[in-house]
Amino acid sequence: MSKVLKLGFINSENKNTTLSVPNAKDGLDEAVVRQAMKNITDAHAFNKDGVDPYHSARMAKYVETTTTTLFNDTKSNKD
Repeated sequence: MSKVLKLGFINSENKNTTLSVPNAKDGLDEAVVRQAMKNITDAHAFNKDGVDPYHSARMAKYVETTTTTLFNDTKSNKD
């Protein structure tokens, strides 16, 4: 099972954007995540074609994914 922290933002054009953080620390509370997201929005470090993708915080959640392999025909490097 893999776990990813998804940080949702609203960009400077009022559209939803998401930043995915793999291997995030477990058990982060709302205050810590809100502060981290505020640091991202306050930095204005990202810009694509004049749009700030992380203009304001919208949501945060952990997403857990379970993968069940039905078959895998790939050969290993040892074969």
